[in-house]
Amino acid sequence: MKKVAFYTLGCKVNAYDSAYMQELFLKNGYTPVGFGAPADIVVINTCTVTATADKKSRAAIRRAAAAGSKVIVAGCMAQKQAKELLEMDGVCAVVGTDDRAKIADVAERLLQGQVCIDMVHDIAGCAYEDMHVGTTGDKTRAIVKIQEGCDNFCSYCIIPYVRGRSRSRRMSGILDEAKTLADTGAKEIVLTGIHIASYADNGHLLGDVVCALDEIAGIRIRLGSIEPGVLGEDFIRQVSSAQSICPHFHLSLQSGSASVLKRMNRKYSPEEYMNFVNLLRLYFNRPAITTDIIAGFPGETPYEHNETMKFVEQAGFSRIHVFPFSAREGTKACNIFPKVPKRVAKERASALIRLGDEYEMKYINAMIGRKAQVLFEDASDAFKGCLEGYSERYIRVAAHAKSNELKTVTIARVCDKIAFGS
Repeated sequence: MKKVAFYTLGCKVNAYDSAYMQELFLKNGYTPVGFGAPADIVVINTCTVTATADKKSRAAIRRAAAAGSKVIVAGCMAQKQAKELLEMDGVCAVVGTDDRAKIADVAERLLQGQVCIDMVHDIAGCAYEDMHVGTTGDKTRAIVKIQEGCDNFCSYCIIPYVRGRSRSRRMSGILDEAKTLADTGAKEIVLTGIHIASYADNGHLLGDVVCALDEIAGIRIRLGSIEPGVLGEDFIRQVSSAQSICPHFHLSLQSGSASVLKRMNRKYSPEEYMNFVNLLRLYFNRPAITTDIIAGFPGETPYEHNETMKFVEQAGFSRIHVFPFSAREGTKACNIFPKVPKRVAKERASALIRLGDEYEMKYINAMIGRKAQVLFEDASDAFKGCLEGYSERYIRVAAHAKSNELKTVTIARVCDKIAFGS
């Protein structure tokens, strides 16, 4: 009996890619086991968006190699550093961000004695790799990938170089997969991609995908990260008509300073971003607005950092993810000076995290006494005997419920960012 284990780092796109590759192994007679258990093949699906991601990917590779498994390294780090990874002990093959359909064949070649298989190639100009996932496993929140790559080339970002240019999945394929997942028990569909705001297929845009999915009974729809510089009021008006859309929007900000955004090569100003937020609040009832922010971008002055702090207060985000700047070799930001000392970047990140925590608590507490539709999935540590899950507004809620149940509760109180519903 052949055994395969997966270890996935990074974003929801990687999670989807891993789910697809794991189904390929199942179709080829492999039995999935947990990472760390004895396995013939271990697939490490890597992330390279930050230096920390690289470090975690290498640590996972070394752990798998030490157990004696044949290691296949896939994903973004493989696309970027194929030669270096093949020189690591235990790494037998690399598969980048294309040709993932061949990974089970690569594994068979390894088990037959072949070594050092390099499947990474130049992805410039390649088409969307058609993938299909037919099950969510033991979960009822399903990730559906609708788009790949990015054309924006933000000055700090390595992703366009390891994922390629923007390309979109056929809308018919998205709908077929979503219907299959709904039929097998999925209750939430999360639309993901590298830059889903740029989705385009034969005249169909992101809003058209949402409205088409809205016709599928029994599911709710959640959007992955979107770019306010691409979408406008027509999009907001269109998706607000969908009955099953979650009023939760992750709008990648990165900085609240106009001058920093310009150095980042972002496609919007703080004013344009805020206008988009205000439109969301006009069309949706108390939407959750979450975001990402980079602290200590090259050249960031104390004044520019304070501009971001003030913008966070103005926007009233329900949650923010903060990252100290991490230089990626090959990006333009590597050549932007002066560099912010790491100590200062960490201090600024800590200040933003504290401010974000304050506004997250304000948002959650404002929901006390209001109803929330929650998809319950995991046992709660904060509230014993209860299950936890995310509400439509991406609040973590605990209540007495059944596993994988989509249930409406009333928020009664809050404990350490986790709400309790009755």
